Amino acid sequence: MAEAQLARAGKARDSSDTKERLLDAAERLLAERGYEGTSLRAVTQAAGTSVSAANYHFGSKEELLRATLARRVESMNRQRLARLDAMEHEAGGTPLSVESILHTWLRPLFAERAARNDVRFVAARLYSDPPEVVSSLKQDLFGEVSRRFLDALSRALPDRSRAELGLRFQFAVGSMVHVMSGNLEDAPHLKEVAPGDADLLSDASVLRHMVAFLAAGLRAPVGDER
Repeated sequence: MAEAQLARAGKARDSSDTKERLLDAAERLLAERGYEGTSLRAVTQAAGTSVSAANYHFGSKEELLRATLARRVESMNRQRLARLDAMEHEAGGTPLSVESILHTWLRPLFAERAARNDVRFVAARLYSDPPEVVSSLKQDLFGEVSRRFLDALSRALPDRSRAELGLRFQFAVGSMVHVMSGNLEDAPHLKEVAPGDADLLSDASVLRHMVAFLAAGLRAPVGDER
């Protein structure tokens, strides 16, 4: 009986290790190539396992993508919502500042990138090149967070309609995607303007500048059509 239990435990560990290797390989390749540029066979080769193992654990490339995104995004979203809940509780009904809302939304992304030393973040890479299958995942993975932060922004900026803030929040998403896709590291104009200024492109500096830039954009009046 003991030997059978040990054997089952060993198989469970092997299965879990295989699943994690597949997720690690998928994350790396999807971040580099996007969904359509990444084949299931390429993921299994990078993970050192078989296509049948990938099918056993995930069933399809689409479900592998979902699991890869969920592994990173769900943790960050829990942090975002927990921090937002805490700030709103502390505020006692007083609207939060636009800057604090944006910082709470962005900070977990920078923390995740710093911890993993990734130049590209898989969710940002897929946002910038979204096939139809990725579009269908956005609501599942980002819908609640987008709604909650848009609620907070609506309270902070009551003179803006929700539709207008929703549009501008998508501009903020675009800025986030640009940064998390690694596009600042090789931006030629930054190298020309600030050669050797490593502090300018540090995560702390970029986060501060993003918050200031996006807050100004959310508050800005709309010019006339001319």
